[in-house]
Amino acid sequence: MKKVYLLFITLSLLLLGYSCSEDLPFPIDDVRRGVVIDIVRAEGSDGVLYRDETDGNYKVKLTIPEQQGDYSFMKHAQLLAVFQGTDGTITTKVVEDNITEFPKEITINIGQVYSLFGLTAPSLGEVLYFTTNVVLEDGFVIPGWTEEMGYNNRTFSGWRLDGRAYSYNVRYAVVCALDLDVFVGTCTVTQDDWWGETPYDVEVTKVGDYQLQIDGLYNGAAENPLVITIDPADYSISFDKQILAPNSGVNWWGIPSYSNFALSAGTGVVDACDNIISFSATATVDAGSFGGGFVIQLEK
Repeated sequence: MKKVYLLFITLSLLLLGYSCSEDLPFPIDDVRRGVVIDIVRAEGSDGVLYRDETDGNYKVKLTIPEQQGDYSFMKHAQLLAVFQGTDGTITTKVVEDNITEFPKEITINIGQVYSLFGLTAPSLGEVLYFTTNVVLEDGFVIPGWTEEMGYNNRTFSGWRLDGRAYSYNVRYAVVCALDLDVFVGTCTVTQDDWWGETPYDVEVTKVGDYQLQIDGLYNGAAENPLVITIDPADYSISFDKQILAPNSGVNWWGIPSYSNFALSAGTGVVDACDNIISFSATATVDAGSFGGGFVIQLEK
C-alpha cells in the first residue's frame, strides 16, 4: 500500500491541472462551495453518556477556522445529531437551526435529543455524534453527514486550530469504565489504511496515567513507537506529529526526500466496552503530505 501512495503528491498536481479542463466528469452547476465549521466539546463539559441517564453538562462549541476565509455566502448553520444505534443503523436529526454567530457554545439537552429519535434514554452500545449542516443563501443545504459520504469536511483534518487538529464532529459514546491497563501487552491491529496488510501484532506500554506507547506499527516497519494521549473525560485520542520511520525514504521507496515518515494531527477514541483503540492521522514525509484520514484500529 505504501508504494501506491508514493504517487499521491505527484498525482495531486496532475489532478489540479485536469480540473482546469472544460470537459469535467460532473455537472459544474452541481458544485457548491461549502463552509468548514469546527465543532468541539466545550471545555469543562461532560464527554460521555451513561446508560439510562439524561442528566449532565453537555455543551459543544462551534468555530469557523481562519483558514476558511470568506463565508458570506452561508445563510446559517444547523447543529445535526447523528445517532448510531446498537445495530449499527445511523439516523440524523437537526437539533438547533439558524446558527449565525461564531464562535458559539450550544447546550445540549440529552433527553430532548433522544426524544427526537423516539427514545427516552441512552443504552449501552449507542453512540451520539454532533456535526453541522451548512445552509447557503439560496437555501441549499450542505449536510454534515450523509449515508453515501459519511462526515463532510474530513479532508480538512490536517488544519490546526488552537494547537489541535480541526474537528468535524463531537462524539458521545454510551460507555463502560475506562481501564487503559487492559491494553498493556500484545494487541492486534485489525485495520491499517496506510500499510494495508492486517492483522499484525503490536506491543502496548503504559507510559503515563493516560498515555499509551505503541511499538511495531506497520507490521514492524515503523522504527519508532507512537505515543497516544487519552482524555479521560470523553475517551478521545490525540497526538501531535511523531516520526515513525526516519529511514522511510531509503527503506520504503528508495527516494531520500521521502524520509522521516510521520503521523500527525491524530484523533480517535477508545472503546472501553470492546477494548478497541481507533484513530486516524495525517501522513507526511520530508517531501510533503499524503493527506489525512489514515485509520489504524487495534484491539486486545
